Formats: sequence, structure tokens, C-alpha cells
Amino acid sequence: MRKLLPSQPAIRVPYPGSLAKSLFANVTEHQYFDLFCARTGYDIFPTFDSGCTRQRLLEFCHFNPAIRHAVVALGALDKTAELVQCFDKMSLTPIERDAAANEHHQNALKQYAKAVKHMASHASEKKQDLRTMLLTCLLILAFESWTGNMDFAVNQVHAGIRLIQEWKENYKNDEEKFTQLSPAPYIVDDDLIQIFCRLAVQHSFFADGHSPELHAVLGMEGPRFTQSMPSTFSDIFEAGKFYNGIIRRGVYLITTHSAYLGPDVRKDSEIWRWAVKEQEEIQADVWRFNRAFEPVLQRVGDGPEKHYALFIQLSMAIGYIGLSTHLSPDELIHDQYNLIYKRVVYLAKAVMKEIPTRNKARPSNFCFDTRVIVPLWVVGLKCREPSIRRQAINILLSNPRREGIWDSVFAGKVLQWAMEVEEEFLIDGKVPGWARLAGVKWSGAELGGKRAELVCLQKLSADSEKMVRRTTSITW
Repeated sequence: MRKLLPSQPAIRVPYPGSLAKSLFANVTEHQYFDLFCARTGYDIFPTFDSGCTRQRLLEFCHFNPAIRHAVVALGALDKTAELVQCFDKMSLTPIERDAAANEHHQNALKQYAKAVKHMASHASEKKQDLRTMLLTCLLILAFESWTGNMDFAVNQVHAGIRLIQEWKENYKNDEEKFTQLSPAPYIVDDDLIQIFCRLAVQHSFFADGHSPELHAVLGMEGPRFTQSMPSTFSDIFEAGKFYNGIIRRGVYLITTHSAYLGPDVRKDSEIWRWAVKEQEEIQADVWRFNRAFEPVLQRVGDGPEKHYALFIQLSMAIGYIGLSTHLSPDELIHDQYNLIYKRVVYLAKAVMKEIPTRNKARPSNFCFDTRVIVPLWVVGLKCREPSIRRQAINILLSNPRREGIWDSVFAGKVLQWAMEVEEEFLIDGKVPGWARLAGVKWSGAELGGKRAELVCLQKLSADSEKMVRRTTSITW
């Protein structure tokens, strides 16, 4: 069994008297770094999702000033969040609390500015290797997403995937290596490639559109990896690898459909036959996975393992619905899955309850990877059973979180509007098929300013095929 936590941080934080010999300019930087080692790093980059990436970041702090300043900046952001969220439990007046929080926030911005300056310098001198560039992208994404600059965070997903694509092209003539997650783990770890694949999965829901580069990276493995799935998993780490493989393959199929399988594609065409075959194979993989996962579930302990096991069940449940419905143009198909949607909401609550934190006074509300936002987003958009739908939306709105490039309050506000648009045409308490939305799009230009323009298409009436454009503006 792999250790869940490293026994020591990669850098021992020195006493103030040894500042002259340390990598840090002052005691405050020490404290922020120490906080990242003790708490922030575990909250943002959980072991089950990021593998050795957190430890790799700490190791790079020894010799890479850009990464070191970015890590310190994240520690300062964490301290800011602690004061803002828990001031009622502290012996500070609101004025004192605001002043202290503002100081930590300003320190975070200063450290981040230093990190970006070093990154730009290294980039201009072409000093960075691929692993360093990907770690840099990840840290920028974490900082920008945590501070609400979702547009910049999305840009880092694209930048990281583009780097991976360009690198993997060097192995395109070696099928064995090209179809592996990382064709050369000694250059870039599987764990780091996995992180960007997970971010690509997030993006496929977030953008409600097609990105060729993100789509391509999810399809590189093909069916080879999932075909090697054992009949029983040895532990939750092995289960996690195959869970991620199934999700990558499934989202690749769904995004292929949205990009290339429009209403004009013939059912006897080669691409349609491929899609149906892929759907059947992945559905079978899901059932195989559930059987192999059952023994692991029976012996899983409390803590991070339990949380990750619940998260896998949550993601597989919502993924199975998406996989089973994506080839149907009729939104009424989702009514067949209301019981599973109900279970998704139940599992989302369980995942929230079991989120590991190294500070019980301040539950973590940011993580690089998705936890509950994307599954609840799908429920709020596709499940038209009123009580289930409203539960999903209320969880998003009442539990402000940021996960990767997603903001829960933003997601909840979008879903509220979509629900209102559909429910204008309720018949006996149900949304008729013609009034259902296939999706909602938004402009990303002002996401950082917490403002977005929403747009969707809805049929004019039950007797018309004409589509009407519906728009609104939201703030959050």
C-alpha cells in the first residue's frame, strides 16, 4: 500500500536565525510555506488525485524560484481564506480581521507576481523542461481559480494540454508508447498527465463546446487500457487508475458525439457504428469496474480512502447516465434515470461530508479537481424531477466552492435560470420534451468579474421546430 502522506516536507523550514542560509526572504514566507506543507498542499492536491505531484512541487522549491514563490502565494491565500471564513471563532474584531486578511491577501499577490516574473524570465531563456512547465501551469491555474479568475484558469488547461500534445507527437510512430498516459514517465510522470486529463474532462462540461486539443488528449489511449482491467482490484489506488481510464474514454466518446455526430449523421455511417460500439463497450466496462471495486469498498477505511471511494461512485454514476443518454436527441430519455440522479445527489452530500481536511475549523473549499460541482451540474441541467433538481442546485448555491475551473455559485445561478426557462411551460408539474434545453452557453469574457451573459436555444412550441434564442445576464 502506498503511503497517503509524505513523512517529511521536501524543505525543512529554518528557524529565523538561519534566514541568511535559507531560500526564503523572511519569517512570513517561511510560515506560508510551512502552511502549504502542512495543509494547503493536501487540500488543493489530494493524494488520490495527484499522486506524487504535491511532493514534486515541494522538491522543485529547492531550485526553482518561480515554483517556490507560487507555493508561498498559495499558502498566503489559504491564510486569507482561514481568516475570512472563521473570523467568528477568533478573538478579532471585524476590523482587525479584515486588516489581517487583507495583509495576507496582499502578500499572496506579491508572491504570485514574483512567481510570474520568474516564469516569464525562464520562458524567454527557454530554460524550462516539460515537467517544470506543466507544474507551472498547474500552480497558475490553482492561484487564478482560487481567486476567481476562471478565464485565466481555463487558459492554463489549454496551455498544459497543448504542451502535452506537442510532446506526445514525438512518439506517434511508437504505438506502444503513444497510447500510454505518459510515453516517457522519466520525463513527465503519469500522475501529472493524469491531472491535465482530469482538467480536460472538467473543461468538456464547463465550455459546453468543442476543443479539438482537449478532445484529442482524452482519446489517445483508446480501449487498450480499460481492456486490461482485472476482475478484482488490489486496492483503491488501482481502482482509481481504471476509474480515470473509463472516464477519459467515456468523455472522449461524448465529446466526439457533440462535435461530429449531429442530427444529419446517418445511422448506418461508419462513425455512428463506431459510437454505438464504443458506448456498448464502455457500458460493459462500467459494470466490470463495479464488480472489481466491490471488494475494495467492503474494506475501505475512514478518512481519505472513504472520501475517494465515495467520489469514484459519484463520478461513475453520473458518467454512466451521460454515456447512456448521449446518443439520444430526445431530452425525455433522462426521465428514465431519475433514481440514479437521486443517488448522485445523495453521494454528492456524502462526498462533501467526508472531504478530508487538515484543519477541522476551516473545511477546504478549493481543489484542483472536480468533486461535486460537475455531477451536480449535470443533475441540475438534465434531471427535470423538481425535488431532485432543486436539491442539486441548492447544494451548489449554499456551499460555495471552487473546483478546478468551476465555481459552485456560478454553476448554481446558471442552473436556476435554465430551470426557470424550462418551467415556464410546465404541464401537470412536468417539463414537456419540446421545452427542454439541450444546454446553456455563456460568454467567458467577464467570469473573473463575476458576471456572465447566458444563452440557450428552446423550441417555440410543441407544434413548431423553430428555435428561439433565450438570453439573460447573471452576477454572483
